[in-house]
Amino acid sequence: TEGGVWMRAALYQYLAANCQLIKSWHQPGGPDKDTQKPYGVIKLGEETRAPFNNRGFFRELTIWPYFKVGSFVPVDQAVAELKGLLAGTILTTSEGHKFEIEWVHTGGDFQDPDLDAITRRIEFRIPRVGR
Repeated sequence: TEGGVWMRAALYQYLAANCQLIKSWHQPGGPDKDTQKPYGVIKLGEETRAPFNNRGFFRELTIWPYFKVGSFVPVDQAVAELKGLLAGTILTTSEGHKFEIEWVHTGGDFQDPDLDAITRRIEFRIPRVGR
């Protein structure tokens, strides 16, 4: 398998070039309450074994769109845009490796007091083969 660094770079490049509602993308722990909103956070998460294939696994991908505290309508719009951009999309890393993104779950409305922002978690997974 390839490292997450190339996958992460491909995700950042794709979202920066294609997302209309969010232009600024960060890693987890980077933004603080003074970070200009809206912005998005991309988190590559755990790898989980595929249930029916001992050579396959999934890499978790979580996206958070952050907006100023207020109406959740912009969050709704960003979630819809991000699901449309990512679900079922196949990206290619700079090394030429392809990976597909599957939508899994969208969380509920959340106000983050530490970041002085509102958001909603969008969970995806990336199927992988080999070890």
